[in-house]
Order: sequence, then structure tokens, then C-alpha cells
Amino acid sequence: MYYHLHTHNKGEPGLEGPTGEQGPKGDDGQSQGQTGEKGEKGNLGPTGEQGTTGATGPKGDQGDMGMTGMPGPCSPTVQSTFSAALLTSLPQPSRPVPFKRVIYNLNQNYNPDNGVYTAPVNGTYVFSYHLQVATRALKVGLFHNFEAVVRTTTPVEMNTASQQVVLSLSQGDWVWVQVKDVTTNGMYTGSEASSTFSGFLLYPDRFLPPCGTSDYYKNNSMLMCDLTNIVWCAYYSGDEIHVTHTVRCPSRTRKK
Repeated sequence: MYYHLHTHNKGEPGLEGPTGEQGPKGDDGQSQGQTGEKGEKGNLGPTGEQGTTGATGPKGDQGDMGMTGMPGPCSPTVQSTFSAALLTSLPQPSRPVPFKRVIYNLNQNYNPDNGVYTAPVNGTYVFSYHLQVATRALKVGLFHNFEAVVRTTTPVEMNTASQQVVLSLSQGDWVWVQVKDVTTNGMYTGSEASSTFSGFLLYPDRFLPPCGTSDYYKNNSMLMCDLTNIVWCAYYSGDEIHVTHTVRCPSRTRKK
């Protein structure tokens, strides 16, 4: 018996079907892996540029008061100064010239009646004269205890003479101005011209206290007297008083 097989040709593609519905959401996957091992420390980087200076901070609190310092040197405080002007021209020679118009005379150490300055203490002093010259020449000097320290000669009339000198004096020393003779005493004063003599104590002699004395200035260790007597600096050692410095004066009466 024989069968007859029929061969069919492939048909044309069909039309595209409609979009299907969205399926359900899947499970979340792992977004971060496992932490790795710590790496080695890197090299130090280059130094950066210096930044700008910051604003000034607020003022701090006041600190505590410091310790009281050691007492200063043991020495008297003395002041002496004067300035006086001539009242009469052509003064007498070979004696102190009295500058009788007192301009200033602190502590009255200058005597305008005889023209002599008396040093109140041992110390360093400054003296000067500024003189007008008229009518005749002038030969003048500054004297210390009858010895001429400096001299000035001004041979021309209508001129000036001046000197300034620093002297070391002891208490009671005398200083004055003196002209030579009647032919060279042309010191002048008038309504428009003045001749003056001045001086002052620059500083008195002073002494420093001893160093390394632990009980110095304790237990009434500094003894002082009036300036007209004597000044003592001393310290105690056990029951004894050791005098370290003195400023000698005529009277040696001392008091604590």
C-alpha cells in the first residue's frame, strides 16, 4: 500500500504581539565588596606654604606682683645749685667777686655777700661763669680754695669771657670768681648786659652696700645720721655691728 506525502511550504512571519506585563522585582545583589587589608604608610608629603597670621588674641590677665627688690645704695640725697648776677661793674681785684643779685640759690650754699660757694658734701660739682667785658680788658679766674683752676684773658673791650669746669670737692671747700688787678677788671653789667656765676652739685660721693650679706638690712642693720653729721652703712653678724661704708662729716654723732 502506498502513501502519498504532501510537502507544505513555510508560511510568512506573523505580526508582532503586544508587550507583556512587567515581571516581579528580583532580589538585591551585594553592592560593596569585602574590606581589604590595610596598606603600608605612605611617604611624608612636601611642606605646605605658610598660612596667613591670625588675629591678635585677647589681652591676658594681669600677673601677680613681683617680689620687693633689695634696698638701693646707702648714700645721702643732697641737692645744691645756684646762679647769681653782678650788680656793680669793675669789681675789686685779688678777692672773690660778689655776684649779689641771686637768681637761684637752693639750700643757700652760695653767699651773695662775699661771692663764695661752700660745698655741702663730698661730690662732683659743675661751675661756670659768663661775663660781659667793657671799658677795659679782663683777666679773671675760677678759684678753688685759693688756687686758680681756670683763667680767662679778654684783651678786647666789648667782648665776653666764659668758662665751665667740673670739680671734685670735699665738704666745706670754697669756690669763687676773682679778677687779677685794677687794670684788667673790665667785668661789666648793665640794663642790657649781665655777668653771671653759676654752679651745682652733679652728684654726691656714694658707696655700694656689701654683697653676699644675707642679714644685710635686717634687724636695724642700716644706721644713718643727719647729712650734717655722718652717714653709716653697716650690718649685723651675731652680736657685732660691722661698718662697711661711711661718708665723713664734721660731727661723728650717730643715731639709728
